[in-house]
Amino acid sequence: MVAINRGSNYAVVAALVGLLGLIAPQPALARTPDADVSGDNLDVTIRGVVPGANGRIALRPDGKVFATVSEAAVHQWSAANGSRIGVPITGVDATVHAIEFSTDGRLLAVAGNSGIVLWDPATGKPSEPPLTGHTGAVRSVAFSADGRWVATAGDDGTARLWDPATRRLVHTLTGHTGGVRTVTFSRDGKRLVTAGADNTVRLWLTATGKPIGSALTVNPGPVYATSFSPDGRLLAASGGDNVVRLWNPATGTPVGEPLIASSGPVYALTFSIGRKLLATAGGGDHTVELWNTTTRETIGAPLTGHVGPVRAMRFGRGGKFLATGSDDGTVRLWNTATGKPEAAPLIGHGKQVWALRISRSGNRLFTAGADDKVRLWRITTGKAPA
Repeated sequence: MVAINRGSNYAVVAALVGLLGLIAPQPALARTPDADVSGDNLDVTIRGVVPGANGRIALRPDGKVFATVSEAAVHQWSAANGSRIGVPITGVDATVHAIEFSTDGRLLAVAGNSGIVLWDPATGKPSEPPLTGHTGAVRSVAFSADGRWVATAGDDGTARLWDPATRRLVHTLTGHTGGVRTVTFSRDGKRLVTAGADNTVRLWLTATGKPIGSALTVNPGPVYATSFSPDGRLLAASGGDNVVRLWNPATGTPVGEPLIASSGPVYALTFSIGRKLLATAGGGDHTVELWNTTTRETIGAPLTGHVGPVRAMRFGRGGKFLATGSDDGTVRLWNTATGKPEAAPLIGHGKQVWALRISRSGNRLFTAGADDKVRLWRITTGKAPA
């Protein structure tokens, strides 16, 4: 294993890769001296680069296909090698804010400035009848894991619940005093959380469309991230300070004292599946912290190495590793048991990394950024250090 020195050696490596055309040249960034950037528990290799993508990624639940948006069209790609498959979906909104596959992979929701459309990814044709009701842009879309619901969030101040089988509007959720930015289902699909431009988070029962408790205020805003724990017993939300607030999704009431992250704002947070872990990303010092959700205490020291805010995070392999994407243009993989890197930093985007997805197997990683490219990586088990 060869360790990369944290100072000038990193800049030299980045410059050499830039000459090869893999990343765009970028200004040198100061690096923290105490973080080990080497790691060889996992081998990560680039498998494909998809150009012209606008930073939106949809991964089909079976992990075999992913979709991207470019030039008013949605394209589908093989998750094995990044080759284009199927037919392009044309005629979509010129400005797309979100795309998402249904649970069975038979529908692809595309949300944009003119509303929401469900498409048949096999034929590239819209699935009739259309979803009508929102009077402004749709910012977020989500399918419930049980396939019963599709939720949308709109600038018109409403969230909506639809039956994807019949395309029928079932519930209109009102209460936010500004645009609704995100919608997220609990793992069992029984609850929905919405986050609004009014700096509030609201909980809803999907069966009835009724609110759970009162609006939950995140002050100072905006609301940057929300996440349900896998067991459905916790809802976490973060905003413009270094406080992560926890609520009981069944009652909408606070649970214990808030978590105080190392520095704010907290741009991203996510719970692991399989382990009682919560990861939070502090925007002030660019670190990531791991929390034990039972004790509400941090696990080990903060994860250091990024030199820009972390805006995208996902756990892989049941919480054994955490992938983080940053404004510094790199993606990093961390061992959640040791807090150490699992691989050398993944470079290539050269600009901010906005989104990432991990297949259920934990063998494939998809990253998207401000360089208008999606990169496909293959993750395999490497040789553990002696």
